Amino acid sequence: STSLKTRARKHLHEAYKVHRQRYQQNTIRALSFGLQGEIALQSGNDAVCNCVWYLRGIDEDVLVELVNHFSPELYSPGEYIIHKQAVSVIRRGSCWFKGCVLMRDSIIGEDMLLDSEHLRDSAIPRTLNYVEVMTLQREALQQVCEKFPDFSRKVRMAQVRLALRRGFIFYSRQVRVLRTMSRK
Repeated sequence: STSLKTRARKHLHEAYKVHRQRYQQNTIRALSFGLQGEIALQSGNDAVCNCVWYLRGIDEDVLVELVNHFSPELYSPGEYIIHKQAVSVIRRGSCWFKGCVLMRDSIIGEDMLLDSEHLRDSAIPRTLNYVEVMTLQREALQQVCEKFPDFSRKVRMAQVRLALRRGFIFYSRQVRVLRTMSRK
């Protein structure tokens, strides 16, 4: 029980920056759209979008809208980051994912665009220390796509490219399984 108290206290201490960032996001939402854009660009939040390959090179007004939908989260050491319907960008800390260490600016869940569950990556990263991520939910991305048709086309093309890539991988694994079964 003492260990749990200590871990909870340490998590709350580490989460101070995340809670402050959430509060600041709510304050920024009260400003005009133009000021929100300037703050998004000046604060470096566009760097979060540039980490995700299908969010690079977007218009400023789309960027402002997306930055408003990213939410900060913090995970303690040894936790699993489970977001099937979201993409997350690591801002601080590191985690273990499929035999590799992911660090700052690495992304988790880029395949949240895909509808087919069998094409999505089922591996789940585990934190090695305190990990702070910025997370964009799929539902929020869809809302932004509804507002901006050009951006929606870009996201749809990324969805098709990702589905093709994952489809080839899935098909090759199925062929490999069938070949090993036929040899037995």
